[in-house]
Amino acid sequence: MHLRLSNNFIKRCITASVLGAFFWTVGFYAHPLVFSLTLLLILTIIIVYEWRRLFSVHNPAFWLLMPLYPILPFFLLINLNHDMPHRHLLLVLFILVFSFDSGAYIAGSLWGKHPLCSPISPNKTWEGVAGGLVCAILGLRFLLYELEMPVNWCTIVWVSCIVSILSLMGDLFESYLKRSARVKDSGTTLPGHGGFLDRFDGILFTVFFFFYFRDYLLLIFPLSIASP
Repeated sequence: MHLRLSNNFIKRCITASVLGAFFWTVGFYAHPLVFSLTLLLILTIIIVYEWRRLFSVHNPAFWLLMPLYPILPFFLLINLNHDMPHRHLLLVLFILVFSFDSGAYIAGSLWGKHPLCSPISPNKTWEGVAGGLVCAILGLRFLLYELEMPVNWCTIVWVSCIVSILSLMGDLFESYLKRSARVKDSGTTLPGHGGFLDRFDGILFTVFFFFYFRDYLLLIFPLSIASP
C-alpha cells in the first residue's frame, strides 16, 4: 500500500500540479479562445489516440457513442467558457471534480477496505468515495473563501454531493469502457493518471449539470470573470 502510494502518488501530484497550474493560467488569465483551443486539442487527442484503445473503428459503438461522449461534453465546456456571465462556473466545476478525484485516490489507497463496484472497478472503495466527498467540500469551501464569496455550508455540501456523485458515475462509466476493452488506462499521456480521458471522465458527466443549471448556479456563486 505504502509503495503504491509513494511511487504513483508522487507522479500524480507532479502531473496534477503542472496540469492544474496550466489550466488555471490559460483558463483565467489568457483569452477565452486560448482555453477553448486547449480543450479542442485535448478532445482531438482523446478521439484520435485514446478512443481507439476503447473501441475498434469497425465497432458501431465507436461512431454512435462518440458524439455524445466525449464530443458533446467538451462542446458544453467550450460554450460555458465563452459565456462570460457563467464562465467562472468552470472554475467551480474543475476544483470540485479534481478535489473529489484526489481525495478518493488518497483515502482509498490509505484506508480502502470495502469495494464499491468490484466488477467494474476493483480498486474503488466506499472509503475512497467518503474521502473524495470530504475533499470536494473542503476544496469548494477554500475556493469560495479565496474568492470572498459568501456561500453557506449547507449549499456547499449539497453542491459538492451532487458533483461528487456525477464525477463518480463518470469515472465508473469510463472504467466500464476500459474493462470491456481490457485496457488499464485510456492512454499514457499523463504520468500517474493515464490518458486525458482518465483525467476528464468525471468532468464529462458533471458538465451537464453545470450547463443545464447554469443560471441557478450563477445565483449561488455570483462571481463574474472578465475576458482578458
